[in-house]
Amino acid sequence: MPVSAPGGGYKGLGYYDEKPQAKKPTGLIVAVVVAAVVVVGLVAALVIAKPTSSVTGEPLAVANPTTPSTEKSGPSNNPLQPKPTGKPKVDGWKVIAVNNGKELKTSKGYDVPPTWEPLTSSAVFGEGANALSLFTPGIFQKGFCTGSPNSFRAIAGLLTVPNEGDNPTQSKAAAQRVGEAVYTNKAGVKPQATFSEPKPVTIDGNKKASVVTATLAITPGPEDKCPTTSAAVSVAVIESKPEDKTSIVIAAIGDQGVPDAVPPADFEKVVTSLHPVN
Repeated sequence: MPVSAPGGGYKGLGYYDEKPQAKKPTGLIVAVVVAAVVVVGLVAALVIAKPTSSVTGEPLAVANPTTPSTEKSGPSNNPLQPKPTGKPKVDGWKVIAVNNGKELKTSKGYDVPPTWEPLTSSAVFGEGANALSLFTPGIFQKGFCTGSPNSFRAIAGLLTVPNEGDNPTQSKAAAQRVGEAVYTNKAGVKPQATFSEPKPVTIDGNKKASVVTATLAITPGPEDKCPTTSAAVSVAVIESKPEDKTSIVIAAIGDQGVPDAVPPADFEKVVTSLHPVN
């Protein structure tokens, strides 16, 4: 299905807009919206596909996003800015607080490179049962696409997935899910993914997690304005208790083979950087 979003036109990895505009068909986009969900624990649960050897099959249903937020960024109303006492785990990076100032309030944060910036609302890909929302996101290279001031090259954030299967299986599935949600083109062609083997890590002090990084081969559409043909995605899935219904995921994804592309190694640093901020 075609993707629709405010403003129109594919801008590489993503696009967001803070004001409602006329909806036009576009290529691959991400619309930043205020999530209309009740957050339980961390964030709303999302449906996730099981991983396969390649990302083939029925395309994701990606269509019109919900109404964009009218909130403006700024020091006075940006709930994603970390508290002054928050220090990054990665030296020289900045903290994105896992706190949207509304229903999602925690004392945690994750780190992003110093040139990234926080968004004041969630990033949503697709719609309905196939929707994928990244909460408390950070973005990189805002406005890289000429004439598109709200375009960007990379994004990170948190989501949840059903607590099904073992932790390594969940991490591979999450990497596939995020990659397909972000990079499936207007014609429904999914990216072809090559996955690393899941590896165990410990984050946020003593929490066990599995990390997977995937490289993506992308097929841009003819309507794509600032396309890329390759990307990388890293996810860390925190191990849940058997009785938990969902697992927490930290994800980072971005274009590759473009000027100033974020190295995949930095994506892995992002997703393993969860820590207390006060």
